[in-house]
Amino acid sequence: MPSSPPSETQQFNRDVQFLLKPNNPHARSLLAFIKRTIHQFGLEVYITEIDIFVEAYLRGVRYTQQNQEHILQPKAWMRRTAYNIIRECKRDRLRYSAAAFDELMDQGSAEAEGPTPNAVDDEAISRAINAVLQALAALSQGDRDLIQWKVVEGLSWQQVQTRLVAAGGDRVSQATLRKRGQRALERLRRAYHIFNGDPSSPNFAEDLADHLDSDQPNSDQANPD
Repeated sequence: MPSSPPSETQQFNRDVQFLLKPNNPHARSLLAFIKRTIHQFGLEVYITEIDIFVEAYLRGVRYTQQNQEHILQPKAWMRRTAYNIIRECKRDRLRYSAAAFDELMDQGSAEAEGPTPNAVDDEAISRAINAVLQALAALSQGDRDLIQWKVVEGLSWQQVQTRLVAAGGDRVSQATLRKRGQRALERLRRAYHIFNGDPSSPNFAEDLADHLDSDQPNSDQANPD
């Protein structure tokens, strides 16, 4: 089972929660930076400030858990990480024109003076992060283990396979683990939308049911890893 978060992760969580306090100018500046960078890379129809902020937060959790190091300047770290995430998103779609990173990082003081037009509500970010944490808690232990090992700890599927057996689970092929991991992430995504108040989300119990794997029993034997 995943152990309790290390002190470095707990401190990072506290720093992010402080950053998200109502009317915090640092949060407004960070969100404005993310919004402007998304627009500069032409990705506003694909991603939102919340998407990038939550992904940067999850990467911070992963970093502190893997390295057991404190993030000493959480706002600056989130800013750099958010920029890199946006750049990755652009690179995944088409070759991007390199933006002036240093110039972008220096632009932010003006946004701290007040919200930009259509700026996202600070509380929406806080709700999104809380929804992620609630969604993780709502998953089965098996789903949480897979997400913890693969996404948070960054293990290879072979290492996940070894960890599963060590935890008392059945030995299955890496192909099967990949399928289970995909389904776990899909359930996490649906749970996130439920806890984030998506009115189109279906029945809670049905949506989060930890369905038995539908893989053929012989598939693991026919395709061992």
